[in-house]
Amino acid sequence: MNHSLSPHVFVNQHFTAPPGKIGLLYGERKVYSLAMMIASEILTHAHALVVIDGANRLDPYLLARLARYKNLSPYDFLDRTYITRAYTCYQLDISITDGLFEFLQTVQSHIVIVYGLIDLFDDDQVPITDVVDILRRIKQTLVSLKANGVSTLLVSSLPHFQLKEREKLFLQMSAMSDVQYRLEQHDFSQHIILEENTHGKDNANGNNAYSVRRKQLVTIPTGASERRSRRF
Repeated sequence: MNHSLSPHVFVNQHFTAPPGKIGLLYGERKVYSLAMMIASEILTHAHALVVIDGANRLDPYLLARLARYKNLSPYDFLDRTYITRAYTCYQLDISITDGLFEFLQTVQSHIVIVYGLIDLFDDDQVPITDVVDILRRIKQTLVSLKANGVSTLLVSSLPHFQLKEREKLFLQMSAMSDVQYRLEQHDFSQHIILEENTHGKDNANGNNAYSVRRKQLVTIPTGASERRSRRF
């Protein structure tokens, strides 16, 4: 694999350096397979990785396959990956806000990947007051992790909720992050685009205070595998 065209650039020059940040990687459904490629790059260098899956999209078989692609042991990769799946927003809440930092210390990890942070809120049995409380606790936890040098990557497909009014939660999730990366498909390649809110920077009159600056970071040829653990 040509590193100039791989997640290596994304991981080592943007996401993990410097440590202690909250990133949002979003796009269409292939974003979850891309996140597995990013996870494999992280595991090449990190002691351990913690993944919280609220989208039921994490694929340990793909992770093992990516390890073989790197001529590394798939068993070692999987042994250093700690996965928990959440099937309700309440389980997701507990997985993130109850003892996560202590667990990270135990397994000597400083990186967390969260799949589908808002997916489980598309449920009319979950009152909006609970949604607000859970997101508030999660945000507080992620900020605390950041202050302790832990980097969190939120991975999300673009929302297509049955409860259309809850699609606005995507904006709340985006507001939690320090930086946003969008996966876009153009022709036969996928592109990771860095999106920065300029907040009026480079704008003398300030009329376009919330414009977004876009910068292409990585191009990945289409073909990243898509296929389907261990709980901590």
